[in-house]
Amino acid sequence: MLLSHIEGAVGETADPFVQPPALERDIRFWIRVYTEVTTDQGLVHDDWNLGLVYEVLRFDPASSPTQRERRVNEAKGRYSALLRHFADGATDNLTAHERRILHAFGDKASPSDFRDAIGRIRFQLGQADRFHEGLIRAAVWEKEIARTLSQHGVPPEIAALPHVESSFNVAAYSKVGAAGLWQFMPSTARRYMRVDSIVDERLDPYSATEAAANLMLYNYRLVGTWPLAVTAYNHGPGGLRRAQDELGTSDIAVIVKRFQGTTFGFASRNFYVAFLAALEVDRNADKYFGPITRLPDTESTPVELPDYISVDALAKAFNVNMGALRVLNPALRPPIWNGSRLVPRGYKLRLPGTPPQSEIAAGWTRLPSNQRYLAQKNDGSHRLRRGETLAGVAAASGVSMARLLAVNGWTSAHAAARGDVVRIPMPASRAEMAGGAAALAAISPSPSGISPAEALPAPVAAAVPPPAASPPSPAEVRAARPPSEPVSQRQTSNKDSLLPVASPTGNSDTTNYEVGTDNTVIVQAEETLGHFADWARVDSQLLRRLNKIHKNAAVTQGARLKLDFSRVSAAQFVQARREYHRGLQETFFAGHRIAATENYTVKRGDSLWTIVQQHADVPLWLVAQYNPDVNFKDMRPGITLTLPQVVGINRQ
Repeated sequence: MLLSHIEGAVGETADPFVQPPALERDIRFWIRVYTEVTTDQGLVHDDWNLGLVYEVLRFDPASSPTQRERRVNEAKGRYSALLRHFADGATDNLTAHERRILHAFGDKASPSDFRDAIGRIRFQLGQADRFHEGLIRAAVWEKEIARTLSQHGVPPEIAALPHVESSFNVAAYSKVGAAGLWQFMPSTARRYMRVDSIVDERLDPYSATEAAANLMLYNYRLVGTWPLAVTAYNHGPGGLRRAQDELGTSDIAVIVKRFQGTTFGFASRNFYVAFLAALEVDRNADKYFGPITRLPDTESTPVELPDYISVDALAKAFNVNMGALRVLNPALRPPIWNGSRLVPRGYKLRLPGTPPQSEIAAGWTRLPSNQRYLAQKNDGSHRLRRGETLAGVAAASGVSMARLLAVNGWTSAHAAARGDVVRIPMPASRAEMAGGAAALAAISPSPSGISPAEALPAPVAAAVPPPAASPPSPAEVRAARPPSEPVSQRQTSNKDSLLPVASPTGNSDTTNYEVGTDNTVIVQAEETLGHFADWARVDSQLLRRLNKIHKNAAVTQGARLKLDFSRVSAAQFVQARREYHRGLQETFFAGHRIAATENYTVKRGDSLWTIVQQHADVPLWLVAQYNPDVNFKDMRPGITLTLPQVVGINRQ
């Protein structure tokens, strides 16, 4: 949904991405990294004064990461020794190169200036060849990215961000686990996409671009300017809001130069200027690289699957080469391609070109009903967990209760207990479903008033609702995350040699979980007095007495609560509190994603509770995250809330 206040925000200035003079030097540094220095080279430089480059290192293309790291460390050692000499006043008999470095500190440099600079020596690997490759690849996705950003009301300049993130490599993985064109971290990606061991939409440029647009809008709503929204893509909006509060400004140059947050390091400080440099190079590619032959745009057609189907069956039905199918559907993970899992129902399979609907319909006709399943292929067994029933396992597995009992040699559902391993047969296919309907028709021509034809959906009919299943636990969610890509031989393994890679976002949860200096906290959504007692390891009655709370009264969101830290430290309390909310959010986003947002105008008599009841799929804590500046204890008619629109994800 295109929001009116976002439209206004985009149109506030001709260029929403300001380039303050204070940042020009840093922008030039990154332009140099992107256009002059390749991945077989690198800059030894001062990490604060990017205008001070000590040396350009050049590596043998065949050198190993270890050899490159040794060269980097040797160079750092040389310049550390030189700066110590300067600090000691040894400025005679210098080479021209050494004099250049000395003069870069100015005439009034003190010994402490030189000593401080020793800790700021950093190495930056060049990126010119990668950026050039990214310009070639970008043409494939430019049209789709532009359409998506425009549709969401996001400035078109954001289309340059994948140059910083992935060099437009849709298969890119970072060492910290970010993936895809937009380099989403798993925890943030799950807010907007499906990410598990079967489907990872971070690797699908279409889904990932939609997610990036939604994330940028979320950042913008929280921080209020597009330069800060871009920086929040790396650092998280919570950190940028703290910077705004501490410095009393939204000026990107002031925040970049003065904010001293503990996690606001080199990558966060440089993310916006790196983006501006990438934007400049992207707009003037021929100036920096000469004529570029770009890859042609790739046309494809999405087809939503009504059932669970093997990728082999789909390739045959639609007469598509398996290699082409794999290129167009990078979100499908190895279990799909090796046949151990089916392409899930609801997945939008991309077919090459723009085939007419008649050809797509013919493909469905060629697909036998015995190759279309009602549930995901399983591992063949399942250990019953607390709260699970055989009926639930049968429904989630797409098999009948009678079939499940027969396979396990049981006569009733009471035969199984928690901890038992249940053997699970292959889920029912459309053919088996038809056979069941036929058998039912033989008993009664029109059972329950439904004809056999009505009981069996047509091949292209919408799928039945997904079977009920317990959402995966946070541990299962984490276990499904794909491994990071191995370090390239063309990269030095030095820890500070890479681009300021984003981990969007550092933390999308902007909630303040900290303890005040007076040992008080603000009650957040989904928290009870019992939670606070558990995290502080004290009796809840103690907290009631401490806060003069009646024995039958509950704590309310937004209230200030005094705590007792005689059993745990404030830091231990905060850690336990964060873990609770992290688990809560991981569990929710294991089965849901944010598709869009809508504006809601508060009416007389509304409360946060009544509003959430009207939007049953949206939890209290998520509404609070989207509206961090709203006082929910005193919501007055006319206030506009931003409400996320949440849709369920079939995780099978």
